[in-house]
Amino acid sequence: MQTLHYDVVVVGGGAAGVAAALASSRNGTKTLLVERNASFGGEATNSWVSAFCGFYTKGEKPEQCVYGIGEEVLAKMREYGEDTDYVINPSTKNASIRFHPEVVKVVLDDILSASDVDYRLCTTMIDTKVEDNKLVSIIIMDDEDKYEVYADAFVDCTGDANMIHMCGLKTMWGDEDGSIQQSSLSCLVTGVPKEEIKIDTLEAAIKKGKEEGIKDLHKERGMIIKVRNEDYGYLTIPSVTPKDLSGEELTKDHIALRKQALAYTKAISTYGEGFEKMHLLATAPYIGIRESRRMIGKVIIKGEEMLEGKKCDDVIARAGWPCEMHKGTGVKFTAMKENDWYDIPIGALVSKDIENIFTAGRSISAESVALASLRVMGTGFATGHAAGIVASVYAKDGNYDTKAVQKILKDQKALI
Repeated sequence: MQTLHYDVVVVGGGAAGVAAALASSRNGTKTLLVERNASFGGEATNSWVSAFCGFYTKGEKPEQCVYGIGEEVLAKMREYGEDTDYVINPSTKNASIRFHPEVVKVVLDDILSASDVDYRLCTTMIDTKVEDNKLVSIIIMDDEDKYEVYADAFVDCTGDANMIHMCGLKTMWGDEDGSIQQSSLSCLVTGVPKEEIKIDTLEAAIKKGKEEGIKDLHKERGMIIKVRNEDYGYLTIPSVTPKDLSGEELTKDHIALRKQALAYTKAISTYGEGFEKMHLLATAPYIGIRESRRMIGKVIIKGEEMLEGKKCDDVIARAGWPCEMHKGTGVKFTAMKENDWYDIPIGALVSKDIENIFTAGRSISAESVALASLRVMGTGFATGHAAGIVASVYAKDGNYDTKAVQKILKDQKALI
């Protein structure tokens, strides 16, 4: 087993992880980014969730609330011809940025290639070593070897708090009753209307399909995410609620979701007006998980703080996406007041149990209702950016100063 040494190690290469690694490296700390899949981008590229939510607030004229590394990604996407103007969903009135997942893969490759970050795909974290209330090292492996990686600070951007879980720390799961949001399998479908598709249209077709005896239809309300003016999109309605993250459970879930994908395609193409030519091309490589394990941080963001648009002095990121809750047969949105946001405090990124572990993305320390807002990828870029700076400052100084972190974030063009 080889031994490696870094200042900061980031595990998980989604929106939050890429932002964390770039931010840390740009602040002068030697940084490693580890991703177990074959591409960076997380849900955007490995689960085909083809809309960046959270870059904008909700309102008649949405306002951008995430800049920094997130905006840098959008700028690089524009270089590849992507339209990064927001699209307002006709059913929810939320503003998101639609994209082609294959372009996002290359964009993130380009940005990381031009950086000083050391990064590895197809590499999995398999163990951790904790001594004297600090995470000392992690064990990673690829198909050639195992590596023990030592660092001064670690950032868990796995989305499922895997690093924190491997350290034996208690985590949060779901709401006060242990109920989590549904996870969905994104399905690439073609032959759909070029205009934005209303949720009510899909719901009516699915209900008719149920009445006519089509099996494997469960959730009724959901959407097809489309790039503007294209006749294909990503159907995100097939859904399950995982009991845990074991291989046994996720195997069962993926098998069930693939059957659902065929069933929903049949119902919508048969009973949806304008969808007669719709057919299924492929399902995403991996289930899109909305909620699972979360770190217990020094601060836990509460649902009422999100809904009231709470601001704070120790802010390190803004979150403007409404509470988006996927449970039962549909999806429910609860928004803040028009064009408002809430502040994410630094303590929500810092473990209360081990002083050199930080987190970002959907592993953030938050109640279930708040997580239903801040788990989205636009906000993930913002929290990842902040976590990378916090970890970098800690690696240099052995602690972190909030004012120093805020200054560096502003210098790196983040919006706080």
